[in-house]
Formats: sequence, C-alpha cells, structure tokens
Amino acid sequence: MTNYYFILGRENKISQKEVEAVLANFDFGFASDAISILADDILEIKLNVGVNKIADLLKILGGTVKIYQKVAASLENIHKVILGCPEKKIIFGISNYSKSKVDTFKIAMEIKKRFGKRRPIRVIAGKDDDKLSSAQSYQYQLDCHGSELGLFETGVGKLIAVQNIDDWTRRDYGKPRSDAASGMLPPKLARMMINIALGNLRSKKPLLVDPFCGSGNILLEGLALGLDVFGADISEKAVENTKANLEWLVQNSKFKIQPVSPMASRGGNDNVKFKIFQADATKYDFAEFDRDFVIVSEPYLGRPRNHKLTIEEEKEAAAEISKLYLDFLQNLRLTGLRPARKCYTSSVAGGLKSICLVFPLYELKNGKKLSIFDRCIDFIRQIGYTLVCPPLEYGRDYQVVKRQVVLLKIKI
Repeated sequence: MTNYYFILGRENKISQKEVEAVLANFDFGFASDAISILADDILEIKLNVGVNKIADLLKILGGTVKIYQKVAASLENIHKVILGCPEKKIIFGISNYSKSKVDTFKIAMEIKKRFGKRRPIRVIAGKDDDKLSSAQSYQYQLDCHGSELGLFETGVGKLIAVQNIDDWTRRDYGKPRSDAASGMLPPKLARMMINIALGNLRSKKPLLVDPFCGSGNILLEGLALGLDVFGADISEKAVENTKANLEWLVQNSKFKIQPVSPMASRGGNDNVKFKIFQADATKYDFAEFDRDFVIVSEPYLGRPRNHKLTIEEEKEAAAEISKLYLDFLQNLRLTGLRPARKCYTSSVAGGLKSICLVFPLYELKNGKKLSIFDRCIDFIRQIGYTLVCPPLEYGRDYQVVKRQVVLLKIKI
C-alpha cells in the first residue's frame, strides 16, 4: 500500500465526496477506512496502486488541485528524492501543509546548498502561506519536470499531479455562449456533481442527462469525461447556446461525435454522442432511454439577486421554485422507471440510477436562510426518493443565492 495526499479545493466537503465516489470505481484497494482527514482540505489515502494511475485521477477530478505521494517520514536525506528529477536543471519548491510554522524557502535554500555545484537548482518561493499555489506548480511543471515537496503532519510528499488550470479556464471562459439567466454553473462543480452521481457506474458508462441544460456546462464536463450526453431545456435560446458550446468543445478536443438523431448536432466518428433539444422537464417522458442513465442538473434558481430577500420575496421564491422542483421530481418518478419505448443504441432497456441536483439556498434580510431543499424534502421522500447523503453547500460568503448539492435515488 502507498500513501497519497490529496489537496482539495475551496469546497472541500463536496471535493471529498467526489474523491470517494471516483476511487470506488477503480481497483485501487480503496476502502472508507483508508482515508485520514488531516485538515478540511487535506486527505491522506492508502491505495494499492502505482503513481501514474493516481496522477491520472486529476484528469477526472474537479475538486482536487494537487496530489502528492508520501516519500519519507521527515526531511532527513530528502535531497535524494530531489536528485531523482529527470531534468539537468532542477526547479524546486516546498509547500507546508503541516500545522507547524515553517520557513519553506529557507529550508529549500539549505537543501540547495547540499548539492553544491553538482546540479543547478532554482528555488521557487511559495505565494500562499508557505505554499506554492496550484498555478505555480502547474506553470513550472513541478509534477514532471521539476520537484515539489509537501510537508504534512504525517510525513513528506512529492508532487505527482497538479490540476491543469488552462483546461478549466478554457472551458469556463473560452466557450462561445454564456448566459447568466440560463445558468452559470461553475465547471468544477459540474464535474464534481457528475462524478458523485456516477458512483460505481463508471465502468458501465451510463448516459448523462441534464433536463435543465442552460448553457451546457454539465454536458461539457460530461463530454470531457467521454460520456454520451442528453440535454434539454424549456428555453430555445438555452438549447442553441448548449449546441454551440458542445460543438465548440468537440472541434477543439481530441474526440469527435456521432449524432444520435437528426435533432442532434453535427458530428464525426462514433467516439461520443449527444442529443440536445427543447423540452419541459416537468412534462418530458423519461421512459425513452434504453440504457442506464444518471441525471445531473441545476434547475432554475430564480431570477438573479443582488440583495438579501425580504419577507415578500421569500414567499414568492419559495412558492415558485419549490413548485418547479416538485413538479420535475414527480414527473421523473412517474416516467423514469417505466420500460423504454425507444432504442438508440441497444435492445435492452435501462434505468435511472441516481439524481444529483442543485437546490437554491437564499440569504434573507432577517439573517436566516431559505432552503428550497428543506421545504421540499418531506414531499420528495413521500413520492419515493431516498436522500443518499446530507446536502453539500457550495458558495461564497458574499453570495445572496448559494447552492445545495443533493444526491437522490428512487426507491424501487
């Protein structure tokens, strides 16, 4: 078994849930008792797998920014680890994730002196509380062409993977269509929700369905993971935005697509498929899918708000948004488990495996919060849903409308 340190992003509770869901899909010897929580944003995990496969997880995970392999119990003789760097000139840095106050730059310079003139070393100073930011680690390629050590409460780790910030920025800001009114779900949150919804289904490659697709951020992340995707929205503009964004991703990615119907976008070979069209999710017949599918979506959260809600606005939002969610979930419950009538890819009917939804959480002027999920949960249970885990909150302190990420399953 090898110990690895996972550095989580800002929304660490959702990130941890995602890590657990993704690891459960692989034969890595993962068990829940293999995780030690060293801090809110640091997990130490024992896994029975080599470095390369663990490093590849950052191509899947949305909420993890760095992964280290534990290489020593202390800094003693740690220069031998740095000597293993393949480059003639070593770019080197240290990040302190321990609870002790450490001058990482001073330690790095002392290690540099041990080398003398044997190999040239450039030391990179951390910008964030004696830590190298993920942007620094990525910029200097310290996971492959340099060397970065992480100091933890339980030992010393060597960086083996860092999040590709260019890819995330490209999908966030580079896509051709965005619309705040039709949905601005952050790509990393979209990726985390997909991974959480997939659970142990990844090897079966279920269909990803987003019935409130907005500008298509969830579907973009699904395509990036190699999933076939199905999206709909009641807004014609949202549908056109999503089609344009998916086509843009396909044209700028290594894979091509194969349309699954004349309503789908144009495409090339049969690597991935998508279908996007206009529909009302509260009335749509979800019985048409012939394979296992998961629903990952952010329904309408209400009109944009720049102030905390008054009592009147609270009542309006509670009534309008609660009705949308309950109508959708009721319709999904009634149609999602019926045998498929149409076949796109096979003759075997599939079924709904999980639902990962965003519910809005409103800040109120009286200092309280309005949780649409809390208002709906009793009815959601009555109509046959099971809550898999407690709601996970996503949002910054200044935001009037935050998100609660909820994972549901239908009782069979």
